[in-house]
Amino acid sequence: MKYIISIILILFGSFADIFLFKMGIIPVQPSSFLIPFFLVVCAIKYPVIEILEICKSHTFKIFAIFIFFAIVFASISPASSQKIIEEIVLNIITILLYVYMVQFFRTESKFLVSLVCFGAFAVLAISVWYDYFVGLPKFSEAAKAMVRKGGFGENPNQAASALKFLALTILIFLQKKKINRILFIVVMVSSVFMTFSRSGIISVMLILILGTSNGWVSKFNISPQKLFKSLFQMILLFSSLYIALIMLVGVLRTEFPELARGAMGDRIDLLLGQSEGSVIAEDVGTGGGRGDLLLKFLDDFKQYPFGYGTAYSSDQRYNPLNTHNIYLFIAVNFGIIALLLYLIYLAKSVSLSFKNNQFYHLIFIVLLMFEGLVTHHLFYNRSILITLAFFDSLIYLNPNRKQV
Repeated sequence: MKYIISIILILFGSFADIFLFKMGIIPVQPSSFLIPFFLVVCAIKYPVIEILEICKSHTFKIFAIFIFFAIVFASISPASSQKIIEEIVLNIITILLYVYMVQFFRTESKFLVSLVCFGAFAVLAISVWYDYFVGLPKFSEAAKAMVRKGGFGENPNQAASALKFLALTILIFLQKKKINRILFIVVMVSSVFMTFSRSGIISVMLILILGTSNGWVSKFNISPQKLFKSLFQMILLFSSLYIALIMLVGVLRTEFPELARGAMGDRIDLLLGQSEGSVIAEDVGTGGGRGDLLLKFLDDFKQYPFGYGTAYSSDQRYNPLNTHNIYLFIAVNFGIIALLLYLIYLAKSVSLSFKNNQFYHLIFIVLLMFEGLVTHHLFYNRSILITLAFFDSLIYLNPNRKQV
């Protein structure tokens, strides 16, 4: 059964299950078959007693709080009943997937866990490269018109998000393998860069800065002296990567002239230092950019800080676009109390990183905090949920299993 669970996790993490459904290879939606099948197999495989241990985790508690708020605030929400039910169901599915994912990572062998992490990353990364140079089938007019590619993730930002989080889980297995780690970092950076996601590139930079400063080991190893010594390594690393990326951009412009046009061309010019605009130029002034949404929903929150109700921000009758920000998503829908509880959860996560001497867990939380600024359905992204379960399994480790 563990191999069945492993294959499903690879499908989840790479978004291959959604792609295969749209291709007609998997006849029913993942939510109707693959997710229930995964939950049933896990329920048979893992004892209830061990699952109850995970219910004590801080992440389980915050997910349970979200379910509670979603049910309570449904009574005051102006959103449609369909949207409200969808939001509650998504929260329930998320918490069920989380507990079984944690149990998988905390009980199965190091080899099998690493195979799942690497498999999910490899499948998604290969799909992104294939999408550029060969082309995957597109299932909507919007996808066909999109110059940037996301592989099985479809949305380039979603693909970049999944790649960087999955990459972080793999780096923890390569901490003692310097050559393999360097090669993997090159693959990670180039694959995320191919999505041309600004948040993805910033997150990769955070991984490189924090990882280098700590010597790429899982325990806390930072000191002023080591930090100073690592500065030269960082300068050399970023200089080499920047030169390589500029060369890659040249190849892409030659092979794909359409990349030099529109917003995509602006992003390339910005990277090359040839842009007259700023890094946030496409986020403000259009009405649908992240900057515009930030101001709009921040104003909504100020007007009613105790929450408009479940799925309010998701209902297009009131908001054509959602918050693209989990902090505002929580604040607008559930109010300031729910937002404070989420911030406490993040603070608790940071505290657990130090308490358990898990530096990679801290990097993950830093990425999670940043990712929350650019996406609202943070934990509905299965790749992020898999990564969250992986790092929580290091905190709530099974006593019969050695640490990674």
